[in-house]
Amino acid sequence: MTIALIVIFGIAALIPAVWSIIGLITGRWKFWPAVVGTGWAIALLLVTFIGIATDWGGCDSTSESNEGSVTCVTRDAPTGCKPDVWAVQCGRPSEGCGPIAARAFCPRGQRPVFVFCEPIQAGSAVKQPWATWSDLSFIAAGLWILWFFQYFWRSGSSTTPNMLVNLNNPMITIGWLSVAYGLIVIFMGPPSQWFHASMKEWGGWFDSMSVVAWLTFNGVYVLYTLFFAMWGNGRGAARTITVLCFWAGIMILFGIIGWYVPKARLVFYFISGGFLWGIPEVIYVFVAAFAKGVVYRRTWWLFITNLILLGLTMTIWVLFNDAIVSPTTCQDREWFPGHALFHILASFSTVLTFASFASEQKV
Repeated sequence: MTIALIVIFGIAALIPAVWSIIGLITGRWKFWPAVVGTGWAIALLLVTFIGIATDWGGCDSTSESNEGSVTCVTRDAPTGCKPDVWAVQCGRPSEGCGPIAARAFCPRGQRPVFVFCEPIQAGSAVKQPWATWSDLSFIAAGLWILWFFQYFWRSGSSTTPNMLVNLNNPMITIGWLSVAYGLIVIFMGPPSQWFHASMKEWGGWFDSMSVVAWLTFNGVYVLYTLFFAMWGNGRGAARTITVLCFWAGIMILFGIIGWYVPKARLVFYFISGGFLWGIPEVIYVFVAAFAKGVVYRRTWWLFITNLILLGLTMTIWVLFNDAIVSPTTCQDREWFPGHALFHILASFSTVLTFASFASEQKV
């Protein structure tokens, strides 16, 4: 399974990367966003590979293990023992757990429940290989999005009459918002790898913030569209500046809080995914369909398709979430790479979301 994930999504990422580099070398300037995305992906993946090569600092590292990576139970009853993954690996005691045998995660008579129901590989630099390497799907998704920019119009270039209706849609132009979206999608991959491979607390922060970054960007973009852009107001540079500034401000706030209050990260998922994006997105569909005075609207069936995909994606996330399902259920599902499947479906959703934004046109 691990090899299949690396090969499939590694090749899926390499194709647009190599294609774009060759395209730019041969003088086709519209490939530059994908080349920038390729460089961004390589820089992020270097952190992954260096971390793996150095065993994430090994037993000499002072970085904290991610809290709750393992919970010890007897049947379905938690024992109160939540062993420190790296303390166990390095032969150090975990507070409140008692003696733990080598390459075991819990004291005798107790069974481990692993985060997201994927077994943690004792002594390995890649603790959860399925979840780690499935994150390559986000890199592939982001690079394909940026590769597609070769067909886009560039701000400031000449236009033809049949393009005027879509002239103000930033997601079909090569500009700040469209490129930012592609880079954010790529960023969802490696930070998640850092968490699942290392089980470090800092990796958990990056993992959470990368997801929140995408959800928040979508939320701010849709809210601006709902209040201004779909009515023909505040389009062009005003939308770009407003969306990026609000997005950056929210991310700085969430990032600081999430660093000092780890339990707040889950709340940020609901705030960014539900309140900032989900609810406004549903409202947008009804306003676009029934309100008078709407000047621009997106293709409704892309929203519905993406909603179904997101529903399936989040269902899988719940079914393989150790904090939601019972310990016995989570243990019974350890043989199946459920969280890896969640990553893959989520990466497809990033492409559908972009396609939905790009479908906006004048009524």
